[in-house]
Amino acid sequence: MTFLSKNLVLSLVAISDDAPRLCYKNIVNQSNISATSFLTQGSTTFPASNMANPATAFGWEAEDTADQTITILNSTATEIDYVGIARHNLAQSGLEIRVRFDGVTVRDWASVSDTQALLLLFQTASPAQIDIDIKGITNAAKVAVVYVGKSLQLERNIYVGHTPMNYGRSRQKVNGVSQAGEYLGEIVLNETLETTVSIQNLTPLWYRESLDPFYAMNPRKPIFWAWRPNTYPDEVAYGWIEGSPVPINQRANGMMETSFNLRGIA
Repeated sequence: MTFLSKNLVLSLVAISDDAPRLCYKNIVNQSNISATSFLTQGSTTFPASNMANPATAFGWEAEDTADQTITILNSTATEIDYVGIARHNLAQSGLEIRVRFDGVTVRDWASVSDTQALLLLFQTASPAQIDIDIKGITNAAKVAVVYVGKSLQLERNIYVGHTPMNYGRSRQKVNGVSQAGEYLGEIVLNETLETTVSIQNLTPLWYRESLDPFYAMNPRKPIFWAWRPNTYPDEVAYGWIEGSPVPINQRANGMMETSFNLRGIA
């Protein structure tokens, strides 16, 4: 799910707010994120610091069903324009979330869709504190990953030839068939989402200054991906690039094209 704040208008230069968003810059770390409470079960704990780990196998879990606030401190005044949440149980009936920058509401109370990747987009700002408030909880809140940072808007929109990632279901399964050839059922071993992102006519300067720094990261971490955040706000994914993407000179004037394969959580 993508939420594009209607109260704050994005500052746009030559690209629309429907341009694809690749969100990998992240200010969250184990020391600057906290929450109202966390669950302890014997020797096992689920602290807020788990949300700084990009692995979705770990996470934060609230101690009870009381209202909760997840707080991220931005001591370096880094510019941010998105909040990403992955692998959660926040799509509960009656549950709503709110986002505040330095105490000012930038995303008012609202429910979220039943997707495992949420992307909330805002006007670029440099708040010292970001609060994600949660109320109306029926089952103790759980969140595996939180990103906060500055998104990368791709230079070109995507219109055709693309599979929205939430429809790119990839399942590994076992079909049961009896010796007599009767169908006995199906067991799904795992399920992920996947897509290929192809972009063309990139100006040489934009590729070198904006996209190549992401390609060059070693190791790369998962990203939040939205292909049309305004038109299709629910078609968001939390995933990782597979393989080693490279650019290709497309035109004599230096324009470039590139593609990358994404696989993500379902």
